[in-house]
Amino acid sequence: MSTEILLSPKDLAKLLNVKSGTVYSWLSRGVNLPSFVKIGSVTRWREKVVMQWIEAKEKERKQRNFEE
Repeated sequence: MSTEILLSPKDLAKLLNVKSGTVYSWLSRGVNLPSFVKIGSVTRWREKVVMQWIEAKEKERKQRNFEE
């Protein structure tokens, strides 16, 4: 059985180097964030999904800027 790491909004904020209030603001405004899991009223992100999302964002940026 593998254990997935679930990130809280505070953990996600730390990983993205933003304030936790920014993550809550993004959530309320519907900003395109990685898919998340709701456990009751608690929001969590799978670490693996977040890392894939970051890599995809980086790839998009490189394609927009015609980088290798």
